[in-house]
Amino acid sequence: MFVCAECGASQPGPGFCATDGSPLAAIGEDLLLGTTIGAYRVARLLGIGGMGRVYKGVHPTIGSRVAIKVLSRECSDRKDLVERFFAEAKAVNLIRHESIVNVLDLAMLPDGRPYIIMEYLDGAPLANLIETAIQQQRPLPLGGVARLAAEVLDALGAAHAKGIVHRDLKPDNIYVTPSGRPKVLDFGIAKLTDASTGSSTRTGSLLGTPHYMAPEQAAGRPIDHRADIYAMGIILYECFTGTKPFHAEALFDLLRMHVEAPPPPPRQLRPDLPPDLEQVILVALAKQPEHRFANAQAMSMALQHATSQLAPEQWAPLTVTRGPTTNPSAWAPTPPASWGGRGTSAPAPGPAHVATVSQGQVTGVPVTPVGTRSSRKGLWIGVISLVLVGGGVTAAVVANGGGTETHGATTTDVVAADVPTPVEPARGEAPPANTEPDEAPPAKSEPAKTEPAKTDDVVDVSSDIAEATDDLKEGLQELKNLEKLGEAAGVDVKNGLAGGSAPSTGWFTRHNVRPPGYDPKKIDVEKFIDWAIAEAKQNVPDARLTRIDVEGVYPSGIADIAQVEGSIDLRFISPSRTARPKNVPRGVKVANRECEFRIMGSADGAEIYDMSGFAECTSVPIARPRCSIKQVWARVRTKHKNIDDAVASITYMTNIVSHKVVWSFSIDDDAGDVSEMFPDDC
Repeated sequence: MFVCAECGASQPGPGFCATDGSPLAAIGEDLLLGTTIGAYRVARLLGIGGMGRVYKGVHPTIGSRVAIKVLSRECSDRKDLVERFFAEAKAVNLIRHESIVNVLDLAMLPDGRPYIIMEYLDGAPLANLIETAIQQQRPLPLGGVARLAAEVLDALGAAHAKGIVHRDLKPDNIYVTPSGRPKVLDFGIAKLTDASTGSSTRTGSLLGTPHYMAPEQAAGRPIDHRADIYAMGIILYECFTGTKPFHAEALFDLLRMHVEAPPPPPRQLRPDLPPDLEQVILVALAKQPEHRFANAQAMSMALQHATSQLAPEQWAPLTVTRGPTTNPSAWAPTPPASWGGRGTSAPAPGPAHVATVSQGQVTGVPVTPVGTRSSRKGLWIGVISLVLVGGGVTAAVVANGGGTETHGATTTDVVAADVPTPVEPARGEAPPANTEPDEAPPAKSEPAKTEPAKTDDVVDVSSDIAEATDDLKEGLQELKNLEKLGEAAGVDVKNGLAGGSAPSTGWFTRHNVRPPGYDPKKIDVEKFIDWAIAEAKQNVPDARLTRIDVEGVYPSGIADIAQVEGSIDLRFISPSRTARPKNVPRGVKVANRECEFRIMGSADGAEIYDMSGFAECTSVPIARPRCSIKQVWARVRTKHKNIDDAVASITYMTNIVSHKVVWSFSIDDDAGDVSEMFPDDC
């Protein structure tokens, strides 16, 4: 059979569509093409992801177009994934915002697979515009980005007002229409809060895309709407500079950077970025949620005021194609009449300063750098971000020196989220105009009215700068002295401290280990598991295994983690250390509990380190696997053919839904993904 990619009509032989003259395409193995789902004919495949496929649907009578998202057969058998799939439709219809993609219907196919019908979008993901700007070496216009971000923040504000946190906000999930306006996509892993009970959906402790995860999200801790604020800070950073603030080869290292590392100052990468605009980004990227903007509206107001003095050329709208747009609903290349204040812009800040934002206006004054952790003279000296948002006033301390599915988007870095890979971008008519060219972005409510900050409200702390500088020098000298003492004693002090979230307090210090005959290109997984379990018990006698993750595994049981830039990772827990301190009542979270640790092998070697700050002492101990890696591979090969030359990612863990110990097997391949889960019952 052959199908028309424009109208979905099918006929038995090749040729051209009798209705619109478009060339017909062979259906091949995709039996949904040319069929009818709901009221729509399935015309073509738009994207493929780990959880299913997205198709273009066309109404046979009136010609209206939709996007149809169908869950895969494998995922349809898992209750947690089906619930997450339907959560997207529920979230979108609870919010009902013009900048969020609309879900029209959801139901089940005759074979039991659920599907969602959504509005069809023309345009391209914001990620594509960023990539084009990088390739053409033409940075995105600051005002155009800010105006797009303001509309996204308005949509997020509407979601947060309904108790919904997106949790996977990124450029792939922000679709830019031909008029230059955004559409926020993929609420598939959104956190939905039940207002009557206060409970929320939970499909896993680590959901989202690592490059855009807030520190609390990366650490598996509870999150709220401020996680989306952090993601917006990452997106603005990437739009303005053409790069993300944090990069690492290993996933754990990337997540740890979100928790610990200050972002490189954006103005070092883009000198024309106004200091006030840099401040907005850095406030959004504060490590602690309470140090960020209190809500999306506060960030939007600060963003508007920080860009109110931009030159006219910076207000070009973001469009799918470069150059001026002729779409009448597109933005005019000027700031809106109501866009922020028009007062004198703030002076450029020094190396370290405090930014006060009153009704969004940012001004720079000196501030004393504050040492992190427990002491200003400690080895972990830095500068924390402090944001006080109340009544429209924000204060910030800045560090010194400062493939989601989008009917055509591409991304490959999602953890536990649905990520379609594009087959063909959508095209067609633009969405109808809904605002005048010079109208301000829509706002759900008026901002709180406050008096502008007075100069005598700002505390002059410049006299402390010299003292803080002396403390910093003293702390660095202490670190050098410790390194020398460690060298004399044969201890790698620098490596031990740099990797942990805090200096060792009797638990153990992160250190390198060397498995016998360790070769990252040729790891015998079974032998590594045996060695790691023995090594764990040598360091912590009551260590119990909780999880195994390994990448790049061949059917022979040999892993090449150097080729896939992956790792072999075993996690452990010490049951004797999981008890709550007697002086801490239930309901109070115990921070940095020293109870869990991991042994990880990578291309650079192997190391053992604690997970204080990332673990909550809730992992369930599991026995050593009964199934070998070869047996796991053999089970999958009975269902999937022609995969003998592939490498797989394999996980041995407790299933969060069934609470049973299972194997998770996956192959990420352009020719078709393989995903299986089964019990450890060999």
